[in-house]
Formats: sequence, C-alpha cells, structure tokens
Amino acid sequence: MKPVFATKEDLQSLLDWCKDAPEYQKSLSTYIEDRDDTAVVILKDGTELAAIGLLKVMTTEKTGSIWLYTKNPKQNHPEMMQFSLKWLRQKGAKDYTVV
Repeated sequence: MKPVFATKEDLQSLLDWCKDAPEYQKSLSTYIEDRDDTAVVILKDGTELAAIGLLKVMTTEKTGSIWLYTKNPKQNHPEMMQFSLKWLRQKGAKDYTVV
C-alpha cells in the first residue's frame, strides 16, 4: 500500500466512502482545496480505499494535525503516518496531533 495525495477529482468517491462519518465528510471538501496549509492523503489496498488522512499545518505555531479515517479501526497504517509526518515537517510543523 502506498499513500498518495488526493485530488479534487477524487472528492466524490472519497465522500461516498466515508458517508458513515458525517463530521469527517464536512471537513473533507475544505481540506482538498488547493491550499498550502492542508492536504488529503489516501491509502489504497490494490483498488480498494483503506484510509483517508486530513492534514493541516499551522505554520505560525509550528504545529500540525493528522485526522485519520479508516473503516477498520484495528488496522494501523504506518506508511500513511510516515508520509503524513514528512509532509507536515516539510511545511514547518515541529509538533503534531493525531486524531
């Protein structure tokens, strides 16, 4: 499984995939906008979506957050976490929170 950044073209399929988490759905469309301080990362297991991560960096505070959503909470996704942390660090975050 390899994490990649989602694009605006992925938005509808991502919204459908996380339809059982409305609070996550609401944030998803704002995070996928073309902005410097947010990103959406997706992790696929073959052709199936395994997880979505919403990343946000607050450069003035040098902090960041990762909001991970997966249908199977027993799974952890270290490759997604490493990918996300690398992006946050590149954007200037020194501390981070995982939700």
